[in-house]
Amino acid sequence: MISISKLLNEGNLDKIFHLDGILIVDDEKRNQKDILSDVRALPAITVVRNVEMEQDPTSRYFRSKLEIKIDPYPYVKQDKFNSETTLKVITDSIRKIPGVIGFKEQGTPYSTED
Repeated sequence: MISISKLLNEGNLDKIFHLDGILIVDDEKRNQKDILSDVRALPAITVVRNVEMEQDPTSRYFRSKLEIKIDPYPYVKQDKFNSETTLKVITDSIRKIPGVIGFKEQGTPYSTED
């Protein structure tokens, strides 16, 4: 007999989760290109689209919108997938990357079929 949580997790294998957010980096501490590379290297992240935003010329911080696609497979494989907690782990991991000042989710994360 298959457990309900395992069945739900297997159902998520065919889904891709989408997460949009505003990334704020200190370009003087670390190059944005390197920071984006670190974001792309996080487990489950498959695509990161960086959309430049209007900048405040008096600020040393650089803001951009990230459109992120997440494949839950690495978490499902370890039986650790829960859409809410997994997305929180990913957003917290982005915030911990050196040079990141902040990352704020924009809109509601959603999923689509693969």
